[in-house]
Amino acid sequence: MKKTSFNGYNRNICIDVSLGGVSLLQDLLSEDNVSFHYPAETWEEVIRHGGQLMVDAGFTDPSYTEAMVEVVREMGPYIVLAPGLAMPHARPEHGAKRVGTALVTLEKPLNFGSPDNDPVSVALFLCAPNKDEHIQLLTDIATLFEDEEFLDAAVEFESIDDVQAFLAEHLDEQ
Repeated sequence: MKKTSFNGYNRNICIDVSLGGVSLLQDLLSEDNVSFHYPAETWEEVIRHGGQLMVDAGFTDPSYTEAMVEVVREMGPYIVLAPGLAMPHARPEHGAKRVGTALVTLEKPLNFGSPDNDPVSVALFLCAPNKDEHIQLLTDIATLFEDEEFLDAAVEFESIDDVQAFLAEHLDEQ
């Protein structure tokens, strides 16, 4: 059984990544909820942009975006889980309608305030209507964050086809 773990801000996440099956991340990411080389100036702009992608895709209400911003203000940059990689999210009751995600790559890396993992180049958003329905998606994300090639590849993505090709190759190896 293969496990992966990484330290977030005051949190340790350990996930079994040997579940196999179809990649939920591949199913959820589409041209409508990815953004490449986004020209943000602050971490808040990144979160608001990705949050809007999830609203537009029908995954969340606008209140979820506000909750993602507020939780970082209150708890600090715990969403920066690995060097260069952030996973913005909020509690289900703050407006998550169904399991969903969005991907935002940045035009230039930004500091989110994480001494260990800044600057951030890629944000992979997560939402779920309850604490149980997102396990497979979280497993896919953990696998990517552990993959040494993901950050370098993600900053070069130009299209959803690039994203899907990388995911097909790297998540299929679970």
